Amino acid sequence: MNVGLFGVVISATRQEGRGSAMKSPAELTVAFIGLGKMGVAMAANIRRAGYSLAVWNRSADKAAPLIALGARLAKTPAAAAADADILISSLADDDAVKAVVSEPDGVLAGLRPGAVHIGTSTISPTLSDELERMHAAAGRCYIAGPVVGRVPAAEAAQLLTFVAGDAERIGASRSVIASYAPMIFVVGERASQASIAKLIANFLGASALDLIGQSLAWAEKSDLPSALVQQMLSSFFANPATREYVTKISERDFDAVGFTASGGLKDVKLMIAAAQDVNLRLSSAEALRSKLEASIARGWQDKDWSCLTDIDRR
Repeated sequence: MNVGLFGVVISATRQEGRGSAMKSPAELTVAFIGLGKMGVAMAANIRRAGYSLAVWNRSADKAAPLIALGARLAKTPAAAAADADILISSLADDDAVKAVVSEPDGVLAGLRPGAVHIGTSTISPTLSDELERMHAAAGRCYIAGPVVGRVPAAEAAQLLTFVAGDAERIGASRSVIASYAPMIFVVGERASQASIAKLIANFLGASALDLIGQSLAWAEKSDLPSALVQQMLSSFFANPATREYVTKISERDFDAVGFTASGGLKDVKLMIAAAQDVNLRLSSAEALRSKLEASIARGWQDKDWSCLTDIDRR
């Protein structure tokens, strides 16, 4: 990704939505649904920013660090949503999101009229638009806000997010969003636009992993010095996170997991399906799918998704 270009856009978007619609932490009640590693880190930053926070997770023990920060543990998604002006969800996939939203004790059962639900998960564009329609029909508002970044970035409140939905509601929610993702890109009014932007970002990331692996395999088979190729790749991929992966893939460090192979396969399938919706075939993504499936067949489903590069190298 072009960091310089992102910097320009970030500066512009940070100036939007700072009018009277913005509220202080004392004026807003927030709920957070889904407490995986990313969710816990994001929710902790919301709480540290001073917001009243209710949380829910199917495994309640994961809420312990947030309760220690003063958050309230709710018994159901509906109970978490009941007092919330803004509810944020961070869940694994389409099925998990749809279930938590639509179950009898789910988000829509508890969310107040006029309240906002911000979905930070990587889900299909089709479901994003469906969620937008479901919330609108119930008199609620859905904003798609998938985040980009690994757990260390979430812990440091340095995530990037693509958001799409009602512009006024995005502006009113901006202070909460900025507490976990200060780099905010408003990409449109349709929820699916944010989901597509996130899938494109992940496609760029996944493609970079594949390029690094193939370049190293070519160099190794041609007896080029590994140090030379690492230097070439590090210079070419200037993004700090990408530079980390150059070393990670070169050293086959797949056990320090930032994102699992099974999670990567899910996202790549979403990329392929979203592109097919606009009559585009992502041949590179199809190759990634095959390599991730081969990785999982070898029992690497819980290794870092960069293990897909070892399919070529082996």
